[in-house]
This record gives sequence, structure tokens and C-alpha cells, in this order.
Amino acid sequence: MAEESRERRFGAPQVLALSLLLLLLVQSAVFIACVPLSDREGSYLLRGVELLRGLRYASADAAAPPAGYGGDTLHSPLTAEVAVAPVLPLAMRPDAALDPRIFERYRWLVRAPFVMVGLLLGASLWYVARRLYGNAGGYVAIGLYCFTPGLVARSSLVGPEILGAWGAFGSIFAAIAVAHTLYAPRNALLWNWKRILLLGTGIGVMVGAQFSLALLLPLSLVLVLWAVPERRAAATLVLVSAAVVGLFFLWLVHGSSFAWLAHSLAGARWISLPRPDFSLAALALLGSFYLREASALALLIVLALVAYLSWRRARFFGNTAPLLAALELVLVAILMPRAAGAVFFFYSVPFFIVFVAGVFADLFENRRTHTLAVAFAYGAILAQAGFSFVGLLQLARVYRPF
Repeated sequence: MAEESRERRFGAPQVLALSLLLLLLVQSAVFIACVPLSDREGSYLLRGVELLRGLRYASADAAAPPAGYGGDTLHSPLTAEVAVAPVLPLAMRPDAALDPRIFERYRWLVRAPFVMVGLLLGASLWYVARRLYGNAGGYVAIGLYCFTPGLVARSSLVGPEILGAWGAFGSIFAAIAVAHTLYAPRNALLWNWKRILLLGTGIGVMVGAQFSLALLLPLSLVLVLWAVPERRAAATLVLVSAAVVGLFFLWLVHGSSFAWLAHSLAGARWISLPRPDFSLAALALLGSFYLREASALALLIVLALVAYLSWRRARFFGNTAPLLAALELVLVAILMPRAAGAVFFFYSVPFFIVFVAGVFADLFENRRTHTLAVAFAYGAILAQAGFSFVGLLQLARVYRPF
């Protein structure tokens, strides 16, 4: 029995998933080798250096952030701090010139944390999809993730996008996981304290990467209440407790200063609704994003939506939850073009991947659709894998070096 249990925890499915994540790591290495540090990455590094030097002399009770505050109205200092952490000794040298070009020789180091987060997001996505839909769904999810050029590129660069994507994904599915544990008649907080810490950390990373991602929190509450209608009070208490943990995480990011945290949150652009753009141009931007950065996924999203709307079996909680999250993020990108822009299309990609994996896992089990579904799903993944390196080289031209 012990051997069987170990086989279930680590066997052929896990080996395949790890192999695909290794291929993702290889693609990231190729991308990093080809693309020098960009001006945008250099600005995050400079912010991190200035922030750390400012913290050395700032008072914890100061009403304003230290000199070189690493955030802005859209982001907390989290990205700047993560970027500069691997080169901390160099950044803290008082004689070091504040020139981002000096970090070019260390670009592998400064990008390493973001590559790691990209791998963790892939592992999280695999775990969620396999738990929800079995091995077939896990294979589709990890295959799509590891060969999506937009994901590979953004996890190989310094920036808030991959941090926000990981935090958002973790916040939604950790909340759902905690909710399902509430079916057992136990104390909601004492029994789930580890999961609450995990969920709270996800919320902190999500909001720290992009303030507007806090708009996913109401959806998390809706999904939790939907999952456990018999224990809604306990579910709400768990989510509120996790939000407090997330706030504590942000307090740490802001130098353990309530004054700086309050200053940052008060100046954050949470919602910006100048004029919603539902024009053909907006739809063209939506289509071009997915076709350029996730072309195989774009095709499978269309097929999965057709199956979801026309087939009752596919319309259950496990498929609906990621679809709602993805659609909310797409809607935010359209409604808030100045505060969000195309980055919210990117945040929707992991949720669309899980949705596609769930619907196709159902199609695999149907005799009438099995052969066609397998051909479309794995054919699209293989085609995307074949063009992945070409796509990465094309994306590399977008990021302008110094």
C-alpha cells in the first residue's frame, strides 16, 4: 500500500510534467541569453537600489516613503525588491554608480527569481488541473503552459506580470481549495491555518504586483460561497483572515512601515474607468494578443467555449470557476485600458488554460468526441511546441535593449 501511495504521488505523470517544465526552463535560458536587459528592467533595478538605500536612512515612522520609493500608482515596490534581491551586495555598495548598465552582466541573476515564479506557476497549474480533471486535463494544461511564448517571455524578464499571474491564480484556486475543506465539521481557522497563510500570501503577491488585481477578491468570495453554501459564514471568515495575511505581506514589502503602506494604498489606482472601449479596435487588440502570444490556446479557447455552451456536462463548477476568472480579467482589460491594458489579457491566460484543460478532459471521455478532441488538443500543443522557439525570437524583438 505504501508503494502504491508513493506511485500515486510521484509516477509517470509527474515525470512528464517535470520534463515539460525542464523544457520551459530551457526556453527561458535561450530567451535570457538572446535578450539584454531592457530599459524597463533597468528602471525596476534602479528603483530597488534607491529604495534599499533610502530604507537605510529612513525612519519607520515617516509619513512618506523613503527616497527612491520602488512603487507607483499601479504597483507596489514588490517587483523592484524581487529584482534587486539577487544582486543585493552590489546594490548596497555606497560607491556603486546608479547606472542600470552595470547590471547587464548579472542579467541571469536578476531574472532568476522571475524564472522561478514562472516554473512555480506552471507546477501550480499542473497540480490544479490534474486534481480537477485527472491526468488528461493535467497533460493539456502543462503542455499549453510550457509552449506559450508569451508566458515564457514574461517569466524570463524582470516585471510584475509573472508575479501577478502567479498570485492571481493562487488566490482563486487556494480560496476554492480552502472552501472545500469546510465541508468537514471542524474549526474553520484552526484547521485551515496553513491554507490561510498560503491564500494570504497569494493575495499579497497578487495585489503587490498590480493593485487592480484586487478586483479578483470579490470573485474569490463568490466562488467560495458557491462552493460551500452550507458554511458561508465560515468561508467568509477564512477569506477575510487570508486578506489580513495578505495585508501583512504588503506591510513587509513596504519596509514594515504602516505609514508607507498607507501612503501607497491611498495613492494606488484601483479602478480607472475613463471610457470603456468595446469597439472593433478593442476586439482586434484582444484577438491579436492571443494569436501572437498564445496562438494554440486561442484556437482551443474557441473550441472549448463552443463545447461549454452547447454541452451541459461541461458546465460544472470546476470548468466555470476558471472561465469566470478569465472573463473578468478580459473585461477589466477592456474597461480599464489606462490602468491595465493588455497585461490583464496576460493575467487571464493561466485561467483560460485550466478552462480548456477541463473541457477537453470531458471531451476525451466521450466516445463520440474522443478522437477529434485528442487530435485538436495535442495537435495544437505539438504545433505550438514546434513554433515556440521561433515565437520567442520574434517576441525578443519587442523588448528594446539599452
